[in-house]
Amino acid sequence: MEKREPLLFLLLVIFWALNYSLIKLALNYVQPFYLTFLRLLLTLPFLAILVPRGFKPIPGIKKNIQILIFGLFGIFGTWTLWYLGEYYITSSLAAIIMYTYPITTMALSSSILKEKLSAMSFSGMILGFIGVIMIFYEQFYVSNIIGPLLVFLSSICWSISIIFYKKTLSNESYATVNTYQMIYALPFTIALVFFNPMPIYLPLKFWLVVLLLAFPGTALAFTIYVFMYSKYSVNSITPYLFLVPAISVIFSYIIFRTEFTMLEIIGFLFLSLGIYLTTKRTTPS
Repeated sequence: MEKREPLLFLLLVIFWALNYSLIKLALNYVQPFYLTFLRLLLTLPFLAILVPRGFKPIPGIKKNIQILIFGLFGIFGTWTLWYLGEYYITSSLAAIIMYTYPITTMALSSSILKEKLSAMSFSGMILGFIGVIMIFYEQFYVSNIIGPLLVFLSSICWSISIIFYKKTLSNESYATVNTYQMIYALPFTIALVFFNPMPIYLPLKFWLVVLLLAFPGTALAFTIYVFMYSKYSVNSITPYLFLVPAISVIFSYIIFRTEFTMLEIIGFLFLSLGIYLTTKRTTPS
């Protein structure tokens, strides 16, 4: 990696980890459809400031249809299903289900993109997921299957989106693809908003949460996310995303004032070992 890229990826992981707590807070005020819409709507002005060149259109109907498909899976499908699912279950359970994403994504990249996945990498991937389960084990419960199923479908949408991106769009400007996937997804979120009335009054705390989701959690984080995948293979980037649910635990303890357990500490050790094994031979250079 270039000198600045580890720092960029660290920022991505931190902001996405914070998103889990922020989303849970925001869902106390609005329905999932409205949260998807507001997060996306408020992200676009920040993108205009952060990467204004991203608003330069990509010519050609075919490429724009491909960006639309990328946005439907990676933004609209992933966010909508995720928020709907987390509305019914705990944020901890949502995190553990969402982070089946690295496993499905690496499996798809090996079969579709023909990226190599060594036995050591596969073992590390499984160890990492076991670590995530241990971290969240004492925190989640299931009262019905609807919430977990929706979040799992969200993780599948996310996996499909990045494989589709690598297959069709990775040679295009990452800033433009990232911007237009959100622009094209926005009308679909507007359509869903009409199914739920928006509260007349929303407190300042809610708007601060959504602004945090929109700028560091989306505009900045997604720009880094698409940039990294535009440069490196799926199997060299994806394992590091196991860090997101682990760090999200730290944020939840800071925000919701809970304490670490021994099982969670052991889970962090499993997670660290899993990431080391997975990336030992696949770290981007």
